[in-house]
Amino acid sequence: MAWQQFEHGWRRAPLNAPAKGLVVLLHGVGSNARDLMPLADIWSEVLPDTAFVSLDGTDPFDGGFGGRQWFSLRDVNEANREARIAAAYPALRRVLDAELAHWQITFEMLALVGFSQGSMMALHHVAASPEGAAGVVAYSGRLASAIVSANRTTPLTLIHGEDDDVIPVSELERAADALSQAGYPLDAYVLPGVGHTITADGVELGRTALQHALGAVSRD
Repeated sequence: MAWQQFEHGWRRAPLNAPAKGLVVLLHGVGSNARDLMPLADIWSEVLPDTAFVSLDGTDPFDGGFGGRQWFSLRDVNEANREARIAAAYPALRRVLDAELAHWQITFEMLALVGFSQGSMMALHHVAASPEGAAGVVAYSGRLASAIVSANRTTPLTLIHGEDDDVIPVSELERAADALSQAGYPLDAYVLPGVGHTITADGVELGRTALQHALGAVSRD
């Protein structure tokens, strides 16, 4: 199916209508919705009943180059990062709610896939919102949000390059420890020799995670 542009990014209808699941892609800082669209082109082959949406960051990238961001990295640090993510989340949440309504999908049929800053936003959703999701795949990210949601059922898949020099792999370890202790079902993968990127191995791991999260939905 062809991609169709809309106000907040791009939509890809399922091969088999109507949609029985929805995957929302959240890019990294300074990029845009097009960056992660190739993932959907690959994954749609095994999720024919799933719609895909790749969102543009809700704010213009304040570093220039015409990209987008979910929150500003200017003077960001451990003390203020959580507050910035929390402040940025309501704008993302409004888009998520609108896309769920558009596809007539519930949160139980929604999977979030994020890269870097997009992963932080995806993990904030499951850590802070009561609705949760069918699953989250977080590439090269970090958990910067307090875990306050009473819903700890969302399956999480964390994937990180061992040689990441943007967000160190130790952030995967910290996130995995905190989320596992909080009760979330979680798989974590460290990829040797990989930097701050998504490799073919990462794509395959993400596909497997989404099949587990949405495959049963697609077969109903």
